[in-house]
Amino acid sequence: MKHLHILLLLPLAGLLAACGHTNNLAKFPVAGKKALFRVHAVPDAASSISVVESPVKNTVVDLIAAVGSVVISGQARHKLEHAVNGDSIAQSVSLGTQNATSDYLSLRAVAGMQDDPDIIVETEITEYKLLSASAGLALYVSGKSRMIDRATGQIVWEDSENRTVQLSETYLAAFAPRAIASGASIFNAVQLLTLSEEEIRTVVDNAAMEVGREIGETLRGDVASSHH
Repeated sequence: MKHLHILLLLPLAGLLAACGHTNNLAKFPVAGKKALFRVHAVPDAASSISVVESPVKNTVVDLIAAVGSVVISGQARHKLEHAVNGDSIAQSVSLGTQNATSDYLSLRAVAGMQDDPDIIVETEITEYKLLSASAGLALYVSGKSRMIDRATGQIVWEDSENRTVQLSETYLAAFAPRAIASGASIFNAVQLLTLSEEEIRTVVDNAAMEVGREIGETLRGDVASSHH
């Protein structure tokens, strides 16, 4: 079950990326092969709203006031739990890997095991949360993508990434009928909660695509290095 809570952490700038990486592309001739793509979020990849600040002055009271008490209300909790979905985030992250495997390895996506895929590509989200600070709202996603050679069960390629993506109205404008009016084009938790569940999901999922693009960029570099 997902829970919303208030958490005092370091500033957003202190949330650095971390990754794990395996590159065996030079050992496996995967170009042009059939691939089955699977995505999921682990059961305890709970979403949350966290107040992220380096506390000064009156700390908790001031921080809650800064983002609005609606953040921890029952109504807000219900809305976010329905709008922010781990499997949907995993799908968005997976797009980065799928696009990169198509662009640089010419992998051909198939619908299921009945199509006898040569490669299984898995994307797993292990953690996701919304981070609220005076600078605005951000999405934190931790996950990994990996390619498995079906014949041997060996890992062909794997990349794990932790990313914090600042949310802005640009993640909504191209998909929803309205964008959030904000002078800096960055919005906070209160503004996010004025949106419908579908619009919130659009904002979060499109931010998650940034994580997928980062994984895809790592794959591109690895494809290039495997030909040296």
